[in-house]
Amino acid sequence: MPSVETDCVSITTKALLLDLDGTLVDSTVAIETAWRWAADQLSIPFTKIAPYIHGIPADQALELAVPTLDEAERRRLSSEILTRQADSSADVPPMPGAVQFLNSLPIGSWAVVTSGSVRLAESSIHKAGLPEPPILITADDVQTGKPDPEPFIRAMGVLDVSSDECIVIEDSPHGIASGVAAGIRVLAVGTTFRPHLLDGASWLVPNLEKIEITVNPDHIRLSWRTSPTGDPTRHRVDRRKGMVGRQSRS
Repeated sequence: MPSVETDCVSITTKALLLDLDGTLVDSTVAIETAWRWAADQLSIPFTKIAPYIHGIPADQALELAVPTLDEAERRRLSSEILTRQADSSADVPPMPGAVQFLNSLPIGSWAVVTSGSVRLAESSIHKAGLPEPPILITADDVQTGKPDPEPFIRAMGVLDVSSDECIVIEDSPHGIASGVAAGIRVLAVGTTFRPHLLDGASWLVPNLEKIEITVNPDHIRLSWRTSPTGDPTRHRVDRRKGMVGRQSRS
């Protein structure tokens, strides 16, 4: 049998800005249950809302899905959606490799940046058994959520890093767009969306389990092996940002 040759991708950063749902935790059941309730309340098919339920705040999702909804009702429903997600009895397990990944990071080198409320984020983090993030940016902390760059710009300010000194890790097109708009390199994880929907990211890996972390005094190195054709793992040459690695080949 012929051997398959793989290459190693290696990138460095001072800080990491990580999305929560779909990146660190699998909250799919709780999210979909809450949004199916909302669809019933609005007497619309769930399929009309489904494209908007991942990666952006509930209020913005409702505005996109049902633009005719008045503001008071939109705010009432979005608040109830978040409450139902936080109070859900559904399991919220960690995504593959998430706990080990976070435990490998130096204190003060990372932040969780989520479109959910602080109550929902803390509930999901606790249910999944993740370490408490040193910095947590939620929908409660910003005026405009993803795909606007404000959440990641806010996180950079709290961490006191520039866009060149950090990397965003995201699972959704809206989150990727937010990171790119903030001028930050983005590493996508293919846990929620099909690879072709994550084209805005500089790199794509299946999940955090595939990444090896090396901590140095002045930076963090993320490394992973590329895979044979057909696997969603990919990387792009990003000369401006100094990416190290080569295209995989068989």
